[in-house]
Amino acid sequence: MKTQTVGIIGAGVSGLVTAKTMREHGFSVVVFEKESELGGVWASTRRYPNVTTQNTRDTYTFSDFPMPKHYPEWPTGQQVQAYLTDYARHFSLLPSIRFGTIVERAELLDGGQDGWLLHTRQQGQPNQTVVDYLVVCNGVFSEPNIPRIPGRDLFRGTVLHSTEFRQQHLDAARQQKVAVVGFAKSAHDILSQVSNVSRRPVCIYREAKWKMPRIFWGLNVKYLLLHRLGESLFPYRSLYGIHRFLHGPLGKPVTGLLVKGLGRLVATQLKLRKSGLLPDKPFDSIANCSIGLTSDNFYERAARGEIELANGEIAHFVPDGVVLNTGRHIVADQVIFATGFRQTVPFFDELVRQRLRDQRGWFQLYRNVLPADVPNLSFVGYNPSLFTPFTSELAAHYSAQYFKGQLNLPGTVAMKREIGLHHDWLRQRAPHSSASGTCIIPFSFHHADELMRDMGLPTRRTRNPITEFMAPFNPVMYKGLAQELQTLNAANVRAEKTSSLVEV
Repeated sequence: MKTQTVGIIGAGVSGLVTAKTMREHGFSVVVFEKESELGGVWASTRRYPNVTTQNTRDTYTFSDFPMPKHYPEWPTGQQVQAYLTDYARHFSLLPSIRFGTIVERAELLDGGQDGWLLHTRQQGQPNQTVVDYLVVCNGVFSEPNIPRIPGRDLFRGTVLHSTEFRQQHLDAARQQKVAVVGFAKSAHDILSQVSNVSRRPVCIYREAKWKMPRIFWGLNVKYLLLHRLGESLFPYRSLYGIHRFLHGPLGKPVTGLLVKGLGRLVATQLKLRKSGLLPDKPFDSIANCSIGLTSDNFYERAARGEIELANGEIAHFVPDGVVLNTGRHIVADQVIFATGFRQTVPFFDELVRQRLRDQRGWFQLYRNVLPADVPNLSFVGYNPSLFTPFTSELAAHYSAQYFKGQLNLPGTVAMKREIGLHHDWLRQRAPHSSASGTCIIPFSFHHADELMRDMGLPTRRTRNPITEFMAPFNPVMYKGLAQELQTLNAANVRAEKTSSLVEV
């Protein structure tokens, strides 16, 4: 029997683990990476100076390949790329990657029943590749988003996205005035670095949002939130087990007090009232598709006035800077947009894109992995979580089971209904999210449990309920899922044969 081939778009965290996982399930793979190096957002062409993970070292890993013990608690971008390179070498993935290759068009063959025809271009040379299945791993951080603002051609300075910020821009900041637009971790990271070399860089932001300190009153944040108990402080859309109690009539008052108490302690530690960055929304709003960690010195310097704060939006550029919608004039030589990303799939034709996204542009993916209306296609990495390497690994197994016809899925109508219900809940929880329906955070464990149950695998991975519920997340607990699934499938086949014999 001919080995079936899976085409994978992207060689970042998700693409690499998908390639390794698909081979474990018996597929051959070919990976298309537009850059000349692997790593995705961690590639040298994408990362800004001194960027680090938001995760601790031991939670930002794959299940069967831990990060080196000599890495710091929060590894640098360069270290993460080195880790991913070692992973690709260890599992012999590099020969399967076509670097410098753009997928220009992905075309369904015979409505998808005969797979996909991929039109690619490498160093200007066109090529075509037929694959049986296709996995999109270009990520939700693939296309930098810079808002279109009037007057940009008048501005005499430099305009960048955070992914374009490099050492030369940091060096130039010694003699320049810098304005950074946004309130995400990348904005705070860049402002912290610029404030080391330049006087009073400006943070332009629409809304102050809650952030968690890496060390919370002497306690590493992984012991506070990066476990099932921490996640349980926030209500998921479907409550079961202890979550039903924690957010029910008896448990909700206690849970509410705990969350409010956390908020007060965070506000005190970060001096949010002194800086004027105390969010208007309550602390539980931190569970709105992102839980950001603080950057070194940002809040301290904001409280001391060493980072200038400008609440508002840019209305238009002027030759020497920008003018906000409040009328405030900000003088700047560099304007850096840390304004997120757009999720795009330009290689699909209009018909496929209409099946994948609704009128708002939200992706219609069951469990954030499978489109209900497009066959032999899956998305890995469109479920970014607090533990993205792990949830991408899990989505890769989920995709492999689907391609093999071994995933117990509801019908198309039921899948669409579930997608709709999930998106309705997302709109209530995070109405202004830019995640295009791909939001998982902070409910990483809930999402993982859904995928595990769909595959018929146990969600509890240890015999110790205290470790399971209160210890920081450990990806090693999920090591060997391919073998578990193979054993499960063999058992199901035997059961079907036994049932058939009984019926006869």
